[in-house]
Amino acid sequence: MTDDIIRRVSTDTVLAFAALAAVLVAIPGPAVILVLKSAMLRGRGSAIVTALGVLTADLIWATASIAGLTALLVSSQLVFDAVRIAGAAYLIYLGMRLMRTREFQPAAADGALKERGSVTSRRAFVEGLLSDLSNPKTVLVYASVIPQFLTVSSSASDAFVLGLVFALAGFLSLLVYALVFGAAGTLIRNGRIARNVLRGGGGVLSLFGLGLLIHRPAH
Repeated sequence: MTDDIIRRVSTDTVLAFAALAAVLVAIPGPAVILVLKSAMLRGRGSAIVTALGVLTADLIWATASIAGLTALLVSSQLVFDAVRIAGAAYLIYLGMRLMRTREFQPAAADGALKERGSVTSRRAFVEGLLSDLSNPKTVLVYASVIPQFLTVSSSASDAFVLGLVFALAGFLSLLVYALVFGAAGTLIRNGRIARNVLRGGGGVLSLFGLGLLIHRPAH
């Protein structure tokens, strides 16, 4: 069944969109900062879980695009602004929490925090999920960018395949960040440096949130 769906999408179209997706995901955004946070505070495994949360959100948006929900959301200024404001508020909230970091303990080796493992993993996943579900720029990719690569004869499954390409490209990008930040987190033993890195990341998250509040993406 999957092979039949993939064959319906032109290889040239998939490759062209994959190239664009690679450029889009290469631009650091809130998800990268959240992966950094998870890697520094909870270790590489938690950072990967955050990336999985973002991947899940992308798959949800890809599925919603088949039902036309993303196009409906973008067409309604009120609903779109509600998502934008909610996303901005969430990023500012996370950013403020990071900027208030006072003490830092280097992330333990993966699997070392057994008692709190399920709690921290769930938190890491939810942070990645919510940040991407409430990111209006992600919505615009599925509602406005992907349709540019479709034709009048394209089916809903064609849109889903391109959505899947974008989701996987984003996940692979975040996976690389998780591995790099995870390795860096285990090397940083200076509490002051690590604390400043986390506070700086919190400042960037807050700026992303303020940017969403001030700048209304064209759609």
